[in-house]
Amino acid sequence: MSERKTWTPSDVVDVSGPAALLRNYLEQTYVRDCVTRAALAAPIQMAYDVGCGFARLTPVLAEQAGRVIGFEREAALVETARRLLPTYEFVQVSSLEQLPVNDRSAQFVLVFTVLQHMPDWNAEAVIQEILRVLAPDGFVLVVEETDSTLEAGDAEHAELGYTKGRSWSWYARRFEPLKLIRMAPRIIEPGYPRADVGSYMFFGPA
Repeated sequence: MSERKTWTPSDVVDVSGPAALLRNYLEQTYVRDCVTRAALAAPIQMAYDVGCGFARLTPVLAEQAGRVIGFEREAALVETARRLLPTYEFVQVSSLEQLPVNDRSAQFVLVFTVLQHMPDWNAEAVIQEILRVLAPDGFVLVVEETDSTLEAGDAEHAELGYTKGRSWSWYARRFEPLKLIRMAPRIIEPGYPRADVGSYMFFGPA
């Protein structure tokens, strides 16, 4: 049996130095705007960062949420997140399909470039889990590859490394009954080899 790919910080962010700093600033800016919009609708008592990696975006959720929990599969990434943000809460899980939290417990969920690395059935199962933990009138920000012609790796062996773009309509159908209330291209640093690196999809109450 083939071994599973172990994700590292350089897999999460495939650039370093000034480019990485600019990318994180641009991404944090858009996430911050969405979290702020959600907080204006109703207080965010709990927010989840699903597939949080080493927590490069988790602090943005904490700017508006009373409590934030980051969920991550990779032990080394969780260790890094805990070292960098010792006052935050991170939970290592064996699968994002089963989050150890109650139904309808979060007012905001962030999923940032996570589902694109899963085959369809796996991504759909994680989406169902997100809908389970989302509170009524809650919001979800999904950021994924949306070029449906993009596929790298073998879906049958996605654990070895896999990326698949799916259209915004694919996500919109699967996040029902939530409504896609805002969408924008994911902008990163100039000079990246691909111009299209996905979309921000902000879902809220219908």
